[in-house]
Amino acid sequence: MSIAVMTKVWASYPGAGSELLAMLALADWADDNGRCWPSMASIASKTRLSRSQAQRIVHGLIDAGYVSVTGNETGGKPGSTRQYQINLKALTGSADATPTGRTHATGSEDATGSTHAQEGPHPCAETGRAHATQTVSEPSITVNTREQAPAPQMASKEKSGTTLKAFLESCKETGEKPFPEDDTIFDYAEKVGIDNEMMAVAWAEFKARLLPTTKRQKDWRAHFRNAVRRNWYSLWFLKEGEAARWTTAGEQARRAAA
Repeated sequence: MSIAVMTKVWASYPGAGSELLAMLALADWADDNGRCWPSMASIASKTRLSRSQAQRIVHGLIDAGYVSVTGNETGGKPGSTRQYQINLKALTGSADATPTGRTHATGSEDATGSTHAQEGPHPCAETGRAHATQTVSEPSITVNTREQAPAPQMASKEKSGTTLKAFLESCKETGEKPFPEDDTIFDYAEKVGIDNEMMAVAWAEFKARLLPTTKRQKDWRAHFRNAVRRNWYSLWFLKEGEAARWTTAGEQARRAAA
């Protein structure tokens, strides 16, 4: 155990919840240079998570740049474990260092305001124009009625759901994850043999196709669960008794997301 590394994680890691527990667990095993060799089962036990949940969280820390794998990437010889390195330079106290949006609000979240500014004002703007017409054309009762009629319809459409972009911005603003580690889709994926990389590629493909659109959903999490369960993008195929394998389309998406 390195007190120095543990202290640095407490002081500078910007995340919370299970990610913070995993970082502290690694620090508990680490030497003063941040090196450690725990098994995934040990990490799961120390963080009070299932093995699959611990694996997803550690992979997330690796993707975010806070942890690196320095040896035995595929597990090495039987009985050996991966060798991890806590990236002390990443623990500078700056939440901006996190590219995954899992931490507290950063400067980039100012963009959230601009997104809301684009979507939020539309119903009000329509209403404003209706009132303006009423002021200018007060004698015309017929014109007033026609101008004001679309406003309730627009407001109703706004309430029917949000765009994927607005949903992700809202997650950043509230500190939520788009998909918490205990979401049922991960248990489903593990059960049918869809590995973590395939899930990550499916999410990347989902965002690539839907972020540029104005499509609205009341529940984007449920929409993505359906995309995985029904293999909407034909990224993998299954054979009896075997884990999922990439299709040609899946391999293309995997390379594009790399």
